[in-house]
Amino acid sequence: MFTLQGSGVGKGIAIGTAYVMERSATYVPSKPVKRAKLGAEIALLDLALKRASDSLNKAMEVVPEDAPKEITAFLDAHMLMVEDPTLREATVEIMRKQSYSAETALMIHRNQLVEVFDAMEDEYLRSKKNDVDQVIQQIHHQLLALDSEREVQRNVELEGRILVAHDLTPADTVLFMKMKMSAFVTNLGSPISHVAILARSLQIPAVVGLHGAIKHIEHGATIAVDSTDGTVIVDPDENSLAELKARQQEYEDHYQELLALRNLEPRTLDGHLISLLANVELPTEIEPALGSGATGVGLYRTEYLFMNRKILPTEEEQFEAYSKVVKALGTVTIRTLDLGADKQVDGGRAQGKVAINPALGIRAVRFCLRAPGMFRAQLRAIFRAAVYGNVQCMIPMLSNLDELNQVMDIINDVKYELDSEKVKYDPSVPIGGMIEVPAAAITADQFAQRLNFLSIGTNDLIQYTLAIDRVDDEVNYLYDPLHPSILRLVKHTIDAGAKCNIPVSLCGEMASDGNYTRLLLGMGLRIFSMDPVAVPEVKQIIRNSYVNDTTGCIDTIFNSTQSTDRFNHLQRLNENHLHLPSAQLSA
Repeated sequence: MFTLQGSGVGKGIAIGTAYVMERSATYVPSKPVKRAKLGAEIALLDLALKRASDSLNKAMEVVPEDAPKEITAFLDAHMLMVEDPTLREATVEIMRKQSYSAETALMIHRNQLVEVFDAMEDEYLRSKKNDVDQVIQQIHHQLLALDSEREVQRNVELEGRILVAHDLTPADTVLFMKMKMSAFVTNLGSPISHVAILARSLQIPAVVGLHGAIKHIEHGATIAVDSTDGTVIVDPDENSLAELKARQQEYEDHYQELLALRNLEPRTLDGHLISLLANVELPTEIEPALGSGATGVGLYRTEYLFMNRKILPTEEEQFEAYSKVVKALGTVTIRTLDLGADKQVDGGRAQGKVAINPALGIRAVRFCLRAPGMFRAQLRAIFRAAVYGNVQCMIPMLSNLDELNQVMDIINDVKYELDSEKVKYDPSVPIGGMIEVPAAAITADQFAQRLNFLSIGTNDLIQYTLAIDRVDDEVNYLYDPLHPSILRLVKHTIDAGAKCNIPVSLCGEMASDGNYTRLLLGMGLRIFSMDPVAVPEVKQIIRNSYVNDTTGCIDTIFNSTQSTDRFNHLQRLNENHLHLPSAQLSA
């Protein structure tokens, strides 16, 4: 038995069999294949080679005529290597001799080639190993894609198992959730990435940021994933298993106790009624949202409709999906597409250049304005679904009023089209904006004058304000919701909404974290939107809080110059409410 340490995300503890799906660049996954299946595995290699060749051909087609000749020569060289029969023959020979999968054999051959280049004395020739490596990685990528496609057809393999991978994308997570994995652990990843948010909203225990340690986990080993402290226990002994199972039961019992609050109002002890809404992304989250005690959906993410597919969803497909959620939950705020950054999905973007920093590139509203046809189809579906309930439409990542003007022009055109076609829709759908870019937060007063509501997205607001990549666990230590700049931007946005008499919600991870609930209440926030699993706990905190007594402590937090002081004051704010007379507690 031994323990690995990472960052815990999701909820609870999972114990199960490891399904190792290594995705690092140079690791050689030892995947044996039965001899009877070698023919199918060789066919898989051939298909991956063809796809890699096709991908390079497409790249050649889009090279500008005035591009430097070196670019074409570079692509030509890669094409020759991909189509070189000796590459295939050497890989197939390894497969036949050692009964390995195509992926394993390819990476073994890759390492053999790199060793040869490393032994060369000529520096120029040694540098050519990079070309070989890039070509092998292209083929390897195609094999991984094909392997994922095969996994979809072998649903039973992941059911109840714990997925172990180098990294996961949001699309991967959605795909493997459909295959009923019970938990996952990864080398890479951050507690505030979109994958982590998915894990929490779907109540999947997970540990990310293991930094290469997954190499110690064997395929088929028994492992325990504890999301509360970020530990992964490999081959736990009987005593450890018994303790883990007891903690599993304790967590479940506590959550069931909290669920007893679901029919009670989220009202503070001094009479402030708070709106608690759920964040929803997948259809499977509708039922948990209904059972959590949330009064509606404050953030309905629509990206899942575009994941793991090669063509865009139609207007009708989107209309059906949105209508289902609206009919089930009544009050729903639908966010338009927020593709880009760590949410690169098959159906949302044609293959193009890779952005150096996707979080600062074409994503969210910028992407939608670049793809007006896709944007119009989504807006039409939203306005049509709005006839079934109380629907709001929210635009993500606004940074200036020019973008908002373009969006409103498209919305007006969509309404005109629907009127002309005599299609039933709700023309009075409120339009709101996500305040998640510092520029938008600073000018929140201007946005508040033009929009029907605002929603603060603290995950990206913190990322952009503090200049940290939310996906990069190397800079996790800089993630600080209590940073004075964050507190001031959040407060400024809440005040801007109050001045213009429009509602302001907060839908980032700060809303789900009970440590910040009283702080946000004291700052004037009255609408929280969070993962369904967090609703009962936050409701309990609200029902045990005096908002009017928080002012002094919040002023102290705002005026503190040291991060440790702010944290200590926040702890005191929360601890003071733990000592209320028992008759006043609403548990």
